[in-house]
Amino acid sequence: MNALYHGSELCEVDADGNVAVPAFLEAALSPETNPEIIVAKHQGDTCLIGYGREHLSTLAERAERRRIAEEARGEEARSHYHRMRGTFGLSERMKREGKGLRIPAAMRHLGRIDDLALFVGTGDSFEIWNPVLALESDDEHFRALAEFRLRSRGSKTTKGVH
Repeated sequence: MNALYHGSELCEVDADGNVAVPAFLEAALSPETNPEIIVAKHQGDTCLIGYGREHLSTLAERAERRRIAEEARGEEARSHYHRMRGTFGLSERMKREGKGLRIPAAMRHLGRIDDLALFVGTGDSFEIWNPVLALESDDEHFRALAEFRLRSRGSKTTKGVH
């Protein structure tokens, strides 16, 4: 999926995890693109990360380069296996049907997604945040974006964090 994701949108999520495809995400997905999207627990933040299935090979290549560099420095392999589990084990397919997505229950649990989800483009992937957690980010510009998206929607907060 050689898409570059850029933009952000706050979306409602129903009890089954159904959400409308954000406009910036829809624009990045060409009609002939395989509709399979992978969603995983982000390894550095309290959110989810999404990307096209084709991106898995890129992630595997990056992980292997990092493993080789760590091995050359004499580092233990344990962190490599933690990364691999996080990248490939803590992930699921996110169904895309027409103008909608379904965030899998396990991923909603791991990302602490409730009734709202803040989708944010990050280049070759995108993130899905509970906007309450985004308001607690250490990135002041990102916090300001989350606040703006919530205020524009007329919300001060969501139901809460799982």
